[in-house]
Amino acid sequence: MEKLLTIAEAAALINVHPETLRRWDREGTLVALKVNDRGDRRYRESDLLEFMNVNPELIRYGQIVSHGGYSIKWDSQGFLSMPANFGLIARIVAYNDKKSFIGFAFAVAGMSLFARTDEDDNLDKLALDKIKEYIDKKMLSNEDIYTFEFSDGEFHEVQNPEWWQGKYSKPLVPGLRVEAHATHPTTSLHKAWRVILHFRSQNGDQWVTNTFGPNNTFHEYFVWIDSKELTKRYLPNTAKVAEILAIEYGIKRFEETKDASGDRDITIINENNAAFFDGKWNKDSLLPEELM
Repeated sequence: MEKLLTIAEAAALINVHPETLRRWDREGTLVALKVNDRGDRRYRESDLLEFMNVNPELIRYGQIVSHGGYSIKWDSQGFLSMPANFGLIARIVAYNDKKSFIGFAFAVAGMSLFARTDEDDNLDKLALDKIKEYIDKKMLSNEDIYTFEFSDGEFHEVQNPEWWQGKYSKPLVPGLRVEAHATHPTTSLHKAWRVILHFRSQNGDQWVTNTFGPNNTFHEYFVWIDSKELTKRYLPNTAKVAEILAIEYGIKRFEETKDASGDRDITIINENNAAFFDGKWNKDSLLPEELM
């Protein structure tokens, strides 16, 4: 009788994350055998080898690349058609044993794609090489998202492109995080930024918007930032940096709700906006009118 492999053994055989096997099982892509009353997953080695032979592309995008202490895995099946666009987009994630998790998104616009008909370079390799470059240069921050667009034969980082819907966020405590939901300049000259923060709680595999404040009535927290406060810190005057600063303030407000027992509670936050100007944060305030 053929030996049955555990999910960990099966994942090691084809070099994918166990969670990938669980997802393939749920989707019916690679169905596992269920044993015992708990329904533990088991796999025949022969079934796995046949699956690898029949599905080389699927296996390739399910496999893990190790580099510089990080595990890199595709979060998409390679470069896929971009919704409402003629271009392509791919998502890749990297994580390490310290639970650092970083997201990467790569886009190729339609015109760039059409111009590549005679090119023999590999978009997959170029994307992975860019991630390895950022790891080698220690350019990564936990929970951050990096976005890239293709031009002149390589990927270049861009700040908050229109095609990317992901937002900058940070965990507060397990099951609760603060997210930069929307970021816009307040003037055409980018003299200031408005960032909308959402507090989100985990519900299964989903993160849902959480109400906060008295009677759980607030859904959004508005943060207004004078661009001069960014330059004072020698930071770029970009939406991404504004989001990072706003997130830092959201974490600060959460920490300020700590009671004598050390417990923190977002329902204690009793304002839904704050502004950063003249070197300090001002709760329940807007920016000066000339910056609006």
